[in-house]
Amino acid sequence: MKRLIVLFLGLALIFGLLVSCVQQKAKADLRFMYWGDVSEIKIIKEMVDKFEKDTGLKVSAERAPSGPPYMEKVLTQFAGGSAPDVLFVEVNNFKEFAQKGVLEDLNPYLEKETTIKKSQFYKEIIDRFTIDDKLYVLPRDIAPICVVYYNKKMFDEAGLKYPTDDWTWNDLLKIGKKLVKKDEKGMVTRFGYVDDWPIWEAFVLSNGGKIVDNVKKPRRCVLNMKESIEGVQFRADLIHKYGITPSPSQMTAMGGMGTADMFMSERVAMFFSGIWKVPMFRQIKNFEWDVVMFPKSPKDIRGFPSGGSGYAIVKSSKNKEAAWKLVTYLAGKEGQIKLAQTGLAQPAMIDIAKSKYFLDDKPPKHKDIVLKAVPYITFMPLMPEWEQINVGMIAPAFDKIWSGKEKAAPVIKKLVPEINENYFE
Repeated sequence: MKRLIVLFLGLALIFGLLVSCVQQKAKADLRFMYWGDVSEIKIIKEMVDKFEKDTGLKVSAERAPSGPPYMEKVLTQFAGGSAPDVLFVEVNNFKEFAQKGVLEDLNPYLEKETTIKKSQFYKEIIDRFTIDDKLYVLPRDIAPICVVYYNKKMFDEAGLKYPTDDWTWNDLLKIGKKLVKKDEKGMVTRFGYVDDWPIWEAFVLSNGGKIVDNVKKPRRCVLNMKESIEGVQFRADLIHKYGITPSPSQMTAMGGMGTADMFMSERVAMFFSGIWKVPMFRQIKNFEWDVVMFPKSPKDIRGFPSGGSGYAIVKSSKNKEAAWKLVTYLAGKEGQIKLAQTGLAQPAMIDIAKSKYFLDDKPPKHKDIVLKAVPYITFMPLMPEWEQINVGMIAPAFDKIWSGKEKAAPVIKKLVPEINENYFE
């Protein structure tokens, strides 16, 4: 009996020591939440593996689908008191985290950091992730939505010169008309221009219009200003007046084919999106393609919306110094070089964006347009409710415009007071 008791006590002691060791190790571990495509996942895993090898710390890297599913999972964890230590954040979902006050100010860490300086990054993306002089996200990339991809073969066959960065909406219209093809029944078999989704913001901004009065501290929606209405209407006219862009019903008739697939299958000559389509389009074998900056309006104004992302430390993290170290691995020089080499995104570090790693000899030839575009970007309003406004109010109203049921002016003049009444007054 005594032997059993001694054995039991011995096992209990060993078990207690093991639990203690596990708990101590757990305190040193980090949890990291992110989303991404195949190439992004590969980079993240490589940098996490390097971090673990260099530091001896274990990282639990948890991937979730992008968009609402990511936010739902992260916010659920916050509510349950099980938030991760490090978050992957983009310029729009950042607003919700910032309002909740759950992110750590990174300035004190940067001040002590020897490998990374704030001045290395585009000031535009630093400013986006800064509120009241506190930087909450270390940028990974900046993403001007300014890229018009074009099929060089179609231009050559039509005897057209390739567009250049000084082109205007009028040039887009003129070229687009010449690149439309119809069958003997008058049905369009090839369109001139299409965007990745209805990127109406680019038409508003490049016409001198605004969406709200102040992006960082919005107090009013001002989409009802003349320049904004003109921009939205011009995009609608590309569909219904000029016929160079497919209508929603025409898209449905094509079997729900995505607009990027239209470009790859030569159903459209020009496709508007961000630089992130490059890896996909590099798979094209049937024709050569290049890129040009989204056109200016006839008023000689440039303007683009923009994306971007980076890494943040959660304020409740119990191991913030280790979390910061992980952030520097992910958003530091090596991580950004790996990102640049994929062609997927424009690095937020200026020197790397200008380097051979990003501006390589792979298509597109004129990838440097995204570097030139940065000074002309405008981010979406810095308010958590903007997604609700955009999805719940603007998109349904604008669908009436894209379908041709109504003109931009009456829709927007009715819409803006409703937005202001519900969200700003």
